[in-house]
Amino acid sequence: MHRNTESPHAPSVEDPPLLTGNQADALAHAFPSWRIWQANDIWYATGPCPVPGCVCTRTLHAPTPSGLCRQLDEHERRARTRREASR
Repeated sequence: MHRNTESPHAPSVEDPPLLTGNQADALAHAFPSWRIWQANDIWYATGPCPVPGCVCTRTLHAPTPSGLCRQLDEHERRARTRREASR
């Protein structure tokens, strides 16, 4: 999992995979603007649209917590880039 620059407590890619029920808590702490849950062995996250001024939500999904974390990192990076470009 990549460390989210807005949340320095996020686990890094080098950290071993979390194998406890705390995975959703760790992801929620790393990405506080996202609602994160697991259903039928798939990890989901619903959060803000990366387009400035848009009020819709986006839902991401992955088969593993680390896969979801990669998507969330990418989504947050794109959102930061768009916010900076709109200034």
